[in-house]
Amino acid sequence: MSKDETITAIDEVAALLRATGVCEEDTIKIGNLKEKIKNRELVISVIGQFKRGKTTFINGVLDAEVLPVGIIPVTSVATKIQYGGALAEVCFKTGECQPVPLTQLVGYIAEQQNPNNQKGVSFVNLFLPNPFLKDGLILVDTPGVGSIHQNNTDEAYALMKDSDAIVFMLSVDSPINEIEREFLSEARNYAAKFYFAINKIDTISPADLSAYLGYCHDILCQIMEVEAIELFAISARTKAGMAALFDKITGDMAVSADRIILDSVQIKFRESLAAALSHLMLYRQAYSMPLDNLEEKRCELEEKLRSLDQLTKDASFYLLRNIDELLEQIRAVLQDGAREIGKKLAEELAAAYQQHQQNKTRDLESVLMALLDTCLTQHLSDLSETGLNSLSRGYEHLAAILNQQIDDLKAFLGQVVAELFGINYQVDTTVHTLSSRDDFYVKVNQKPAAFLVDINDMVYLLPRGYANKKIYARYQQKMATDTEHNVNNMIYNYQYKIRESVRDFTAALEQESATLKTDLTDLVNRVIADKEDTKKELGDKIRMLDETCVHLQAALETL
Repeated sequence: MSKDETITAIDEVAALLRATGVCEEDTIKIGNLKEKIKNRELVISVIGQFKRGKTTFINGVLDAEVLPVGIIPVTSVATKIQYGGALAEVCFKTGECQPVPLTQLVGYIAEQQNPNNQKGVSFVNLFLPNPFLKDGLILVDTPGVGSIHQNNTDEAYALMKDSDAIVFMLSVDSPINEIEREFLSEARNYAAKFYFAINKIDTISPADLSAYLGYCHDILCQIMEVEAIELFAISARTKAGMAALFDKITGDMAVSADRIILDSVQIKFRESLAAALSHLMLYRQAYSMPLDNLEEKRCELEEKLRSLDQLTKDASFYLLRNIDELLEQIRAVLQDGAREIGKKLAEELAAAYQQHQQNKTRDLESVLMALLDTCLTQHLSDLSETGLNSLSRGYEHLAAILNQQIDDLKAFLGQVVAELFGINYQVDTTVHTLSSRDDFYVKVNQKPAAFLVDINDMVYLLPRGYANKKIYARYQQKMATDTEHNVNNMIYNYQYKIRESVRDFTAALEQESATLKTDLTDLVNRVIADKEDTKKELGDKIRMLDETCVHLQAALETL
C-alpha cells in the first residue's frame, strides 16, 4: 500500500469510526498515524536489559557524553533526543513540562538521583544540534527492559509501541534470556525495522565472539521468524564496530526513511483497526439486544467479572509460593558459597602466615590486612555474581508465570464476552516483567578500615612468635565474621528486593484486571445509555453499525 493509499485508508476509517460515536480512543490513535506520516517523524528506540550499554552507545552515536552512565542502574526514565538548540525539557506525569539546564538533567533521568522515579517524570525531551538528528529522527534512550520499577517497565513497552525502528542491545556477557525473547516477540507487532547490536566485544576472545554471534544469529532468527539477521558486533566503550552500525542506520535513514515510517504506520494501523473493530462489534451486538435483556447481561457480566478478582488473588498467591522457593534456592547457593570462601581464605591466610610468620608483627599484620582487603572482596564479589545469576534464572521463570497469569485473565475475559454476547473480543496485548538480575547491585565493603583488628597495642610488646600467632588467630576470626556479615547482607538484600518486586507485580496484576473490567463494563454501560437516549430508529442504527463493521473488516484485510 502506497503512502497516499495509506493516508486515504486512515481518513476513511477515522471518518467511519467518528460517525458511530464509539471507540473515541481508537479513533484518536488512528488519526495520529496520519500526522506521523505527514511530519516524517522517525522514532528509533535503543532498548535492552540493564547494563547492555544502551546509554554508552547513544553517547557514542552522538559523539558527546550527554547522558549519564555508571556501574549501577542509571536510566530511570526515557529520554527522547531530537534536533534543536542545546536544551532539555522535563515532562511530568501531571502533564506539566519545564525546561532544565543540561547540567541538571542527570537529576531527573538517573536512578541514583531520582530513585523509583520519585519526582514523577514521564519522559525527558533533549534537543541537540546534531546532524544525525536533523531530518526528523528522534533517538530514544529507555530504562532497562525488566526493571524492578514498574513505571520503568511500562515506559519501555509503551515506547516500543511508538517506535518505528529499534536498536536492540545484547551483550556478550549474557545469553539471550526469556525477558528479551518476550520483548522481541511483542516488538515485531509494532516496529518496522530492527538493528541488533552485540556489545562488549572487547571483553572476550575472537573465538568466543564468533561462537556467541552464531548462537545469537540462530536464536534471533527463530524469534523474529526470518532466515537471516545482520548482527553488529560493537564495543560502545572503545567504539569498535560502531562505525558500521552508525553507517547502516544513517544509510537506511537517507534512502528508506519514508518506507520505514510507512511500514511502521501500517503495522500500527492494523493493530488499532483490529482493536476498534473488536470494540465496535461488541457495541453492535449489545446494542441489538432488548434493553431488559441487556440489563440482565450487564448483571451477569458483573457477576462473572467478580470471578476475575479471585483469579487475580490466585495468581498472586501462586507467585508468592514460587518466590519463597526462589529465596530458598538463592539462600542455599550463597551459604554454600560462603563455606567455599571460608575454605579458600583459610588456605590463603595460612599460606601468607607461613610465608611471613618470621616478619615483624606489624609487617605481618599489614600482609594479612592486605590479603583480606583484596581476596575477601574478590571472593565476595564473585559470590555476589553467582547469586545474581541464580536470581536471573529464577526471575525468567517468574516473568513467564506473570505473563501466563495475565494471559489467563484475558482468556477468561474473552470467554465471558463470547458466552454473553457471542463474539470474539480482542484484548490489547501487554507484557510485564519482574526485575532483571542487574537491579540487584550488591555492594561489598572494600575499605581497608573494614578489616582492621582491634588489638591492644601491648600485643606488639609480646615475643614475636606469640604475637604473630595472636594476630593470625584474630584475622582468621575476622575473615569468618566479615564473610558471614556480607553474605547475610546479600540474602537480606535479595529478600527485600524480591518482596518489593512482588508488591509491584501484584499491583500491576490488579491494575490489569481492573482495567479489563472497567473497559468492558464502560462499553456495556455506554450501550445502555445510548439505547435510552438515542433518537435514531433502532434498525437504522444497527444497519449503520453493521455497514461500518463490514467496511472496517475489508480495510483490515487489505493491510
